[in-house]
Amino acid sequence: MKISRLFVYPVKSCAGIEVDALSFDENGPQGDRRFVIASPEGDFLTQRELPAMARIQPRFERDELVLSYPERAEVRVSMKSSSEPQRVRIWNDEVTGVDCGDNVSVWLTDILGQTVRLFMLPDNNPRRADSQYAPKDTAVGYADGFPLLIVTQESLDALSELAKLPVDVRRFRPNVVIEGAASAFDEREWAALMTPEGNRLPLVKPCERCVIPTRDPDTLERSPEVMSALKTLCRLDGKIIFGQNALFNGQRLSVGEALSVVSE
Repeated sequence: MKISRLFVYPVKSCAGIEVDALSFDENGPQGDRRFVIASPEGDFLTQRELPAMARIQPRFERDELVLSYPERAEVRVSMKSSSEPQRVRIWNDEVTGVDCGDNVSVWLTDILGQTVRLFMLPDNNPRRADSQYAPKDTAVGYADGFPLLIVTQESLDALSELAKLPVDVRRFRPNVVIEGAASAFDEREWAALMTPEGNRLPLVKPCERCVIPTRDPDTLERSPEVMSALKTLCRLDGKIIFGQNALFNGQRLSVGEALSVVSE
């Protein structure tokens, strides 16, 4: 098997950036989920409430985050700030974030139709992954719960075949796409993957899905065929499962890199 595609998502629930390699720091893939759109009180928001977030495209330029949106002028956000972190909530986690200022808040509010703020992960990130599934001191940014999400091309192909439409992998927002699995949904049985250098990617928890994958990331239109296929192929114990949350103990992953299954 090998890595076929890699992605980072600088702003939680906004469009991703496809990359040739992922570099890692103490919070996971560098540049991934380091910003979050939230209410003025710091409660996080996603495409579930605000579908237009899917069309906000981030990119990095030197020390700035640049956000673009169709038919709108870009907005730039400095990644250097002396502001004090304040409360941010991600699901049930009370964490912190640095407010990115009024300029980007006005820009986002105009697009999304409600008052929002953009928060940046502070240098001293207190958030940790669930210790039931990950080592006690595993840090995580504004991702739902773990540093990485892995899917396989074979599982995506099975979903596309049943839905009778090409299901874009961007609907599922993975960091790592793997091709070459023996069959669809083999990843449900994997304990871990290993790189040729011996670095490990433990698969720690199946990824439970909401309605976001049923929406086309470009048109924002619903695709009921996708939900129907997910219910048929991916319903496990009453939950829709697609992909695996993962960790990584190395420094870098690259497109084309071989991976092998580790039995534990």
